[in-house]
Amino acid sequence: MSAAPVFRPRLLLAMVLIGVASGLGGAAMSWTLHAVQHLCFGTAASPYTDPYSEVDGPRRVLALLIVGAVVSLLWWLLRRPQPPVQSVKGMVAGDTPVRRRPPMLRGIVNSFAQVIAVGGGASIGREVAPREIGALFAGRIGDALGLDPAQRRTMVACGAAAGLAAVYHVPLAGAGFALEILLASFTLDCAVLALGTCALATIVARLTVSPLPFYRVEALEGSWPVLLAAVAVGLVLALPALGFRRVVARVQSRRLTGWRQLLGLPLAFLLTGAVSLALPQALGNGLAAAQWAYDGGAPGTAAVLLGVKALLILATLGAGAVGGTLTPGFSLGAVAGALLGDLAALALPGTDPTPWALLGAAAFLAVSMNAPLTAILLTIGFTDQPASAFLPIVLAVAVAYACARLVTTRAETGTETGPRP
Repeated sequence: MSAAPVFRPRLLLAMVLIGVASGLGGAAMSWTLHAVQHLCFGTAASPYTDPYSEVDGPRRVLALLIVGAVVSLLWWLLRRPQPPVQSVKGMVAGDTPVRRRPPMLRGIVNSFAQVIAVGGGASIGREVAPREIGALFAGRIGDALGLDPAQRRTMVACGAAAGLAAVYHVPLAGAGFALEILLASFTLDCAVLALGTCALATIVARLTVSPLPFYRVEALEGSWPVLLAAVAVGLVLALPALGFRRVVARVQSRRLTGWRQLLGLPLAFLLTGAVSLALPQALGNGLAAAQWAYDGGAPGTAAVLLGVKALLILATLGAGAVGGTLTPGFSLGAVAGALLGDLAALALPGTDPTPWALLGAAAFLAVSMNAPLTAILLTIGFTDQPASAFLPIVLAVAVAYACARLVTTRAETGTETGPRP
């Protein structure tokens, strides 16, 4: 862990400038997403609705095919020259010249390509794009203000987190993301900077981002049945979420490049469009699938949707797409949780699957992101849950994450010590 930043007036100025820049970047991302959805489907996603269900199937397929061809060409062009587009963690580290000052234009084009892909219905998340934009601007602002290495690292992480906070209107979750994942530091100074940057970005992004929660879900209560559901969901979904995380990492490390990507990515988009003829809720970053689960989708459809959505996510990433798995993972957890709730209702008639869906989303996200605190804060922020929901959500996340850690720790120990004679 690097040294904590020394608090100085220029650090507060950086917080303000980076918060505003990340907020404007998030607003631009949201505007672009809505514009692409209007162009492709005639309407844009809004809280509690998706733009896919009311559009005829052939239009969905055509939109995905065209968008797939466009973004595959963009990513092919971006990957040809050097230096490569840098990841958020690379920009936070800033340990090489190209990581410290990555090409601005290429980074921006890469981010907007992700948003265009999601707007066209691709099964990837859009959350990486605003994080990259926030980190890009934060690095330039930090250099202009002459921040020292520790200050600069902190503010680049805060800029990336502020981009996430801006597009989803989740300032507290954004700050948690910076502290838990990017900085791995919970010092008071870092917390103040992360909270301030994310709050400012969220305020600025209200230019185009609705403050309404992304999902309509009934308020959870900390009753005994719900607490038992939290334990059950955590126990059952820990291993699938861990498996999803590992498979995604493997697929991304082996994704198609060069001319193979030019062919494979449009085919992956075409496959997504073909699936949407029967399951329109499988399109996009997972918002439609998760809301369908919260609204009480049919158990048989849930089982099919769960498998199909996971395969589409992996196929899209493996074909060469760049994007996140935050909202896709959240949707997989919601559908899996709803399915578990439906199964529980067979043994206990009257069981409501909706709490199971929300708890499943939180538990799955915690393990698939390897970030329990961020998952808790995102779940609450996405669904605007009251204080009564905190206990079951925390319990589901704790059980799932503890189970996953037991498995990974056991595997790491076995790898280090080798088989016993």
